[in-house]
Amino acid sequence: MTELKKILYVEDEPDIQMVARIALEDVGGFELLICSSGAEALEKAANFIPDLLLLDVMMPEMDGPTTLQELRKITQL
Repeated sequence: MTELKKILYVEDEPDIQMVARIALEDVGGFELLICSSGAEALEKAANFIPDLLLLDVMMPEMDGPTTLQELRKITQL
């Protein structure tokens, strides 16, 4: 089993992003990539190659479930 190191977190609220960064990077020791939208996550995910995805369900333009469907189409993940 692969060790969990890299997390892709998609969240449109800056305050929640800040709390997640503190919890996951500073306390948890994970490498974190925060994206503010599903579209941004689709642009950056293949280069980051996360071990875990954390997605906000309710976001404007592209919600979490739709983002997940599109991320699954990226073969590098």
